[in-house]
Amino acid sequence: MDIKAMGYVVIPRLPFKEFRDEKIYDHLFKRAEYRPNQELELGQTIIKVVELAKDFNWSASQIKYSLDRMEKEGYIKLDRLPQKRGFIVTILHYADYIQLGNYMKKKVLEPTEIEHQEVDDKMKNAFELYENKVARSVGPIEAQRIGYMVDDYGEEKVMEAIKTAFQLKGKSASLSYVQAILSNPFTQKRKEKQYGYKQSSQYRHRISNDHAGTSGKVSPLFGNKTGRIRRKG
Repeated sequence: MDIKAMGYVVIPRLPFKEFRDEKIYDHLFKRAEYRPNQELELGQTIIKVVELAKDFNWSASQIKYSLDRMEKEGYIKLDRLPQKRGFIVTILHYADYIQLGNYMKKKVLEPTEIEHQEVDDKMKNAFELYENKVARSVGPIEAQRIGYMVDDYGEEKVMEAIKTAFQLKGKSASLSYVQAILSNPFTQKRKEKQYGYKQSSQYRHRISNDHAGTSGKVSPLFGNKTGRIRRKG
């Protein structure tokens, strides 16, 4: 039988709670770019909610609800295009999902592999802390970087660096910034002091203004009279 196909797609079995989400995800996965081009990166595709609604025979609001839910659960990322041209959908972890080697049956762990797994367990706290800070699922590449930092500096220092990074940068803090804190702690401590001094200055300025607003002339204790205090005895 002569089969004319453009290629094949390995679709992962993910724990979707809703049937509609799973069907839409599979459709997006098949459409995603497997070779980056000028317009799209690996694992990206362009969609219009109205067209998807027509293809699946669901309402546009149902399609959008499923897309938003999948984004919240860490399956996809949505970027709205200007001029109502639709959305760029990014399949998160697409590069890992299309690798056949990732679906091989796990073998019995050797002693050296068990030791390596224990090392991975040691970075669990740092990994979970970073994941909570960014409020999304962390990909394998990011997890690997956290593992390297834990190996080099220890989990406690890495966790302190993560806390400092998000204190100074907020949600825009990246692993590169965490690495910079670990590599050059003196510079970051100086920034923390500047940050603390700024907060302290604002507090002192506010207290000063409050004091200025309530202060006034103090009336003399004895009216307008002047004189010397006589010493008794």
